[in-house]
Amino acid sequence: MFLAVALGIAVGVLTSLLQKYLDYPWLALVNAASPWLTTAFVAGALQSRLSIAVVVGVAATMMQVVAYYVTADLRGFGVSMTYVVVWTVCAVVGGPIFGAAGHAWRRAAPAGVGAALLVAAYASEAVVLYHFELGYTATAWFFGAIGLALALGLGRHRRQYPALARWLVPAFIAGVAGHVVLGLVLA
Repeated sequence: MFLAVALGIAVGVLTSLLQKYLDYPWLALVNAASPWLTTAFVAGALQSRLSIAVVVGVAATMMQVVAYYVTADLRGFGVSMTYVVVWTVCAVVGGPIFGAAGHAWRRAAPAGVGAALLVAAYASEAVVLYHFELGYTATAWFFGAIGLALALGLGRHRRQYPALARWLVPAFIAGVAGHVVLGLVLA
């Protein structure tokens, strides 16, 4: 649990601090949902039990929200309670899912599903947010490349490539639906 909290705090603080220094497409790494979900995935992958992976996933994402907004406030940026609530809900929903996905990937049980969820998070964000909503072509390609690199790297573990490929379309559809809902909430 300590590691998940520490990861969440580190990513939340770095997200706030690096927003000042990065430009697109790199800025997307500290301005998007999928990198934060990666923290829950990593925290979950380090757990031996699914129930703990779910808990550390939500702990990591909740700490990202807290650390991000505390850091933003300390830096003199206004903190919107609406955004705090929205991102807290996202942490409560996405944290356990991606904590469990990390656990599933590491155990390869069920094979491919965990990797497919993380790959689809980046791919769906590339398509929905960066391509269609914002028209940031370079960033869409960048996140697509991250998704491809994740597919190649994560699929190698216990030879999950075929299973990852089978899960990728439903995971991508779920990711698109999630980004559409988030876009509607933030509109």
